[in-house]
Amino acid sequence: MIAIKGFRSVREFAKHANISYVYLNAILNKNRRLNEDFLERIAAALEVPLYQLLAEEPLIPYSQIKKYTEPSELYEQIKFFSDPLSLGPGVEISEIPPSDYLPFLKKWLPRGYKSDPDRIVAFPTAGISMKPTIMPGSIIWIDRKDVQPREGEIYAFWLERTNAVTIKRLIKISRGRYCIIDGDNRNEEDRKSEELKDFPMVIDCKEHEEGDHPWPIRGRVIWVLNRFIEEPKK
Repeated sequence: MIAIKGFRSVREFAKHANISYVYLNAILNKNRRLNEDFLERIAAALEVPLYQLLAEEPLIPYSQIKKYTEPSELYEQIKFFSDPLSLGPGVEISEIPPSDYLPFLKKWLPRGYKSDPDRIVAFPTAGISMKPTIMPGSIIWIDRKDVQPREGEIYAFWLERTNAVTIKRLIKISRGRYCIIDGDNRNEEDRKSEELKDFPMVIDCKEHEEGDHPWPIRGRVIWVLNRFIEEPKK
């Protein structure tokens, strides 16, 4: 018999989710195909985001996810996400369950950060473009509300041409609106790689506009936990 955690029976869950017990039973026994309306009702009944139904991990309501519980007088719980695409325009990061929680010293947090939910978030890094400042496999903390361009700072940029988020340094602001961004890696061979061949890059940082032209700066890197030791080459 198939069981659903938190419910005494499949029939009870079907009633709770406002779906047909016969249809649900057929789905569970692989005799019927899924449809979007069915998935939305299941997600709502389980109190999880729709996409999490397709994840390999157990379904856990967001409110029940275990959080980091070290001394609260020193550390703040910061959400850690596995993919920086969560910073892209049109994404509501508060609706995405984090992969984990990481501690962050409160004394390093920006003033008033709690006024905006999920203002500070953490991500892993990949690639060589920011070496040696940010090594591959490092973790970065990003202030999502610090989006005013300032020369010399490192930001998460949304590149509309590639539909991707990249971590780069803002090298120069030209004519008050054009941002020249580049990686910190100056190695000549690395500069020829796919990751860096299009940089330095000029992006339009005109006045904040949502819609067709979302603001390209998605947050400033405020802290880096670097992995200084690289794996030996084989």
